Amino acid sequence: MSNIRLLRLLVLLMMFTACNKDEELMKAVNVEVWGYNVGDAELETSIDTTVYRDFTTQPNKPVIFSRVYTYPPAKKEVLLKMKDKTSGKDVFQRQLTLGTSELELFFPFVLINGNELKIEPATADPATNKLSFYIHYPQSNDALDIFLKNGAGQIVYIAQNVKSGTWIHASYLPKEGFKDKDKQYTLCFTKAGTTDSWYFEDGEGKSMIDEHSLMFPKNEEKGLVRAYFVTPGAAQLEVARLFKRPKTK
Repeated sequence: MSNIRLLRLLVLLMMFTACNKDEELMKAVNVEVWGYNVGDAELETSIDTTVYRDFTTQPNKPVIFSRVYTYPPAKKEVLLKMKDKTSGKDVFQRQLTLGTSELELFFPFVLINGNELKIEPATADPATNKLSFYIHYPQSNDALDIFLKNGAGQIVYIAQNVKSGTWIHASYLPKEGFKDKDKQYTLCFTKAGTTDSWYFEDGEGKSMIDEHSLMFPKNEEKGLVRAYFVTPGAAQLEVARLFKRPKTK
C-alpha cells in the first residue's frame, strides 16, 4: 500500500474517531410541554435553533410536545419557544438551564385565543391532596359540580357549586370505593345540584371522561398536587394534564 493511500486511511480513521468522540460528549435532556391550544392559531415549537416543523399543535387541540434535545456540554442555556405559524408571534417562551442533574424538563401551557393562561396550581399540603381545575366554557355562566363515579354507581364529590372561567381548588383524599388503581372511575361534570344534568353542551359524552389518564391520587396517597385544564372538544371532553408525569415506583 502506498504511503499516500495509507495517509488517507489514517486521516479518515482520525475523522471517524473524532466524530464518535463528539457524539459521546453530547448531552441530552427530555423536554415536555403539556396543555391546550384554544383558538385559531397553529403552533410551531423550537428549542434554540432547532425548529420542530413536523410537530405542530393544531387549533383547539391539546398541546403534547415531547422531544429529546441534545446539546454540547459547553451550552448552558437555550430558549424554548412556541409561535403562531401564521402571524409569526411568539406565544410561549421559557429559558432552559442545561447541564444540571435534571434530565426531564416539564412546562404546562394553555393558550386561549392568543393569550397565555396563568397556571395557578394549589400549594401542597402533606395532610391531603390538592386538585385544581380551570374550566373553559364561555357558553355558560351556570355553576357546576365535579365528582367521581365508580363502577358500582357510588359518587364522591370533588367540588360543588363552582364557576367556570376561574381556577377551582379542592382538597381530596381517596375514599373507599375509589382507592384501587386497577379499577375504572369516571370524572363527571354536571350542573350544580344534579348528578345527571350534564354541564357541557347538555351532553353526557361531552361531560364525562375516564379518570385513568388523569392520575388522580389513589390508595393512601397524600401531599400530591394535580392541575387540569378542562374544555369540550369537537368530539369529546378534553382534560389536559398540567403537571409532570410522576415516576412509577
